[in-house]
Amino acid sequence: MNNNSREKNAKLNIYITMFCQIVTIICGLITPRFMLVAYGSEANGAITSITTFLGYIALLEGGIGGVARAALYRPLAENNIDHVSAVMTETKAFFKRVGYFFSIYVLIIASTFKFISHTDAFDWFTSFLLVLIISASTFAQYFIGISNVVLLYADQRQYIVSLIATAGTVINAILVVILTTNGCPLLILKAVTGLVFILRPIMLWIIVKKYYPLKRIKSKISVLKDKWTGIGQHIAWFLHSHTDVVILTVFGNLRMVSVYGVYYMVTHSLENIAFASSSGMEAVFGNMYAKKEIKQLNQTFGLYDMLMSMVSVILFGVTITLIVPFVKMYTLNVSDTNYIEPLFGIVLCCAHLFYCLREPYHSMIIAAGHFKQTNAASYGEAVINIFLSVILVHRFGLVGVAFGTVAATLYRFVFYAVYLSKTVLNRNIRLFLRREAINVLALFLVYGAGKLIIPLFNTDSYLRWMVAAAIIALTGAVITALVNFIFYRKEFIHLCKFLRKNN
Repeated sequence: MNNNSREKNAKLNIYITMFCQIVTIICGLITPRFMLVAYGSEANGAITSITTFLGYIALLEGGIGGVARAALYRPLAENNIDHVSAVMTETKAFFKRVGYFFSIYVLIIASTFKFISHTDAFDWFTSFLLVLIISASTFAQYFIGISNVVLLYADQRQYIVSLIATAGTVINAILVVILTTNGCPLLILKAVTGLVFILRPIMLWIIVKKYYPLKRIKSKISVLKDKWTGIGQHIAWFLHSHTDVVILTVFGNLRMVSVYGVYYMVTHSLENIAFASSSGMEAVFGNMYAKKEIKQLNQTFGLYDMLMSMVSVILFGVTITLIVPFVKMYTLNVSDTNYIEPLFGIVLCCAHLFYCLREPYHSMIIAAGHFKQTNAASYGEAVINIFLSVILVHRFGLVGVAFGTVAATLYRFVFYAVYLSKTVLNRNIRLFLRREAINVLALFLVYGAGKLIIPLFNTDSYLRWMVAAAIIALTGAVITALVNFIFYRKEFIHLCKFLRKNN
């Protein structure tokens, strides 16, 4: 893959994935609202909790997925279809074993969820069926689709996955609106919408089969040498990223989980937009690293780091100002739980902001295949989050678990920056410190501008809120662009030229 192809695919991934994320966010705001009104906070919290518990099986996917992508970058760069086939054969075999394990895990969760969650919203049989129904689409992914997602991501074709996933999300949203407004029981609704997501892995399988001449090649020596290290690290990451909901389920209640889910829906959606702005970055890094283009890799890393920083600061600077007014409107007429938690909203926004800012560093680690070398970052993050969250949840509730996430995310962020400065990129650590100091400056300026603008609007309707959000976002974009232009003039101009090129 030459430079022009890399740039073309990178921009295609960015623009299409960005569009898909915007559509997904719109759908993601619509469906929980209808579910919340139709079934109540406890049922909504139960769905969030079940989805999180079932998501733990994905920790195996993420671990082997990162290792598989790292193993695919060189043979894809060299167009070595035999080696690509060997990696895919081993990856598919592993995911099939995961599918069997998942079946057992689902039965355990289905049998015990009623007791774990202390819920009064469902009887045991209903909660058992609900877990089985929600797990159906995930089950299909492990037997059919996950390995194909890994290949398309590694080959800088993430946009294909995004388009198919978005189509499923839109259809799901339409069905949720229709079924909830017609009084459809929750179990039937989840069963019908689950069928939509089962189609996604089937479509991916058809595409990969048509465009990649893969063979069934079983290598005598494992081509995924670091798979257990990758799995171990992803287990740690998954424990970290899902600690909040599990701890709130066990030590709190499902109403707290529902409150967390509403705020998380907003921050996670913005996180996905930020990731979309640099979609396919890992594959670009992997291709350059495989070809030993270290100088160009450093330059590209710096540009993507700037792009991710600017987008993240704008998004979360605006959100810190507007998240509570949004939640007030979103939960209007839902009176069974208090959803107005300003401090929690701010802390959760900070946690997701730090997660976005560290993403270029995380992508570089995976692209270089440095899994064993960064074990301390992965395990340390999980331990810090669990330890602090368990201690703080009793006294501070939602804010306590969010603070645990902030502390743990910062730890891994700093670890990655120090590690990459000494090894893969050989960058001066001062570049990292300067970048983050400027991000903090820009964030405070955007937040300050937002606090001055918000009193000018009565954000008691979605239209007024959107107008206020648009004005604050535009102001934030101008501020962030000016700050970066002042401190990174050459890099900023280079980034603008890259984004304009061939458009």
